Amino acid sequence: MTISGLSPTTALGPSDAGAAESAPAPDLSVVMVTYNGREMALGTLRSAHASVGELSVEWIVVDSGSSDGTDEAVREAFPAATVISGENRGFAAGNNVGLGLARGRYVLLLNPDVEIERGTFAELVSALDERPAVGLVSVVQKGADGALQPSIRRFPSVRRDLGESLFAARWPIMRTCQELETRPKIYHREGRVDWVVGAFLLAKAAAIRDVGLMDDEFFLYSEEVDWCYRFRAAGWEVRHLPLMTIIHHAGRRDRGDLMAQLAYSRRLFATKHYSWAKARAIRAALALGHLVRMIALSPAALKGPEARERIASERRALAVQMGLADPPRLDAPRAGGLVAQTPSPLSTGRSLQ
Repeated sequence: MTISGLSPTTALGPSDAGAAESAPAPDLSVVMVTYNGREMALGTLRSAHASVGELSVEWIVVDSGSSDGTDEAVREAFPAATVISGENRGFAAGNNVGLGLARGRYVLLLNPDVEIERGTFAELVSALDERPAVGLVSVVQKGADGALQPSIRRFPSVRRDLGESLFAARWPIMRTCQELETRPKIYHREGRVDWVVGAFLLAKAAAIRDVGLMDDEFFLYSEEVDWCYRFRAAGWEVRHLPLMTIIHHAGRRDRGDLMAQLAYSRRLFATKHYSWAKARAIRAALALGHLVRMIALSPAALKGPEARERIASERRALAVQMGLADPPRLDAPRAGGLVAQTPSPLSTGRSLQ
């Protein structure tokens, strides 16, 4: 089966088709998209395998053109996993290839830089079985230093993005005037949320069929914001469920190309989901944030290269946010050309909203 964009088509031989039809559907499909980082990816898979519990699981790894042998290393270390090798067409597009193969009642989109610290997949799936209205959940996330990594977010708005631009996180009275949820007590209890960071997203297959796959216009960043927004719009709850704790070895986002890509993705989300006027106001608030940070960093730029590099990154992101420059991966090819071997019940879902 060749998967192109968001519409997988089946072209199986008779023996493959018979095997696919006779195999019982697993409880959980774990989908992981890799791009280099071989040892980290292998560590993530080992940690995830050790955290299954009493559950049937299938493992799907979509490698996006790694040059360090990640795909071959995964095939050798985890022969039961389905490994798809192809070009780097973006994080959302890679996840869509995995979603197109998934047969489980639930699907976990798992970053390749994650370790499971506490809990099991079986506990999480059992909890979701008891919550029929919940379509998507995430769990407690920590950084590599063991500190809480805020992963609950609010949807973008003019007030919130303006608050972020004016350093709302530093002022207790303004902490809710931003997208980021920084209050630690919130992470200790279950609750409905707007959206959650995409390092660990567990979704019901039935909800995915209703909502559709990820929008691969989002090459990197904001694909989970868009997905959560669409889950909620379709009537499914998005929740933070603190039954598991993961360690997320997140990389820096202040590199020039990554910051510019983030700026473009935030701009794309606002333009897609909000009115022209609201989207323009949000973009203006985000642009102000880049300007404010450039000014705040100016004194430090006189003393060292790190601040100067950060200012250059902010300047590039500002240009993208204002529509004066293209994002780094705007012209990247789409998800065609990745080859899979099995059909998917999820590929019958609705197209993107």
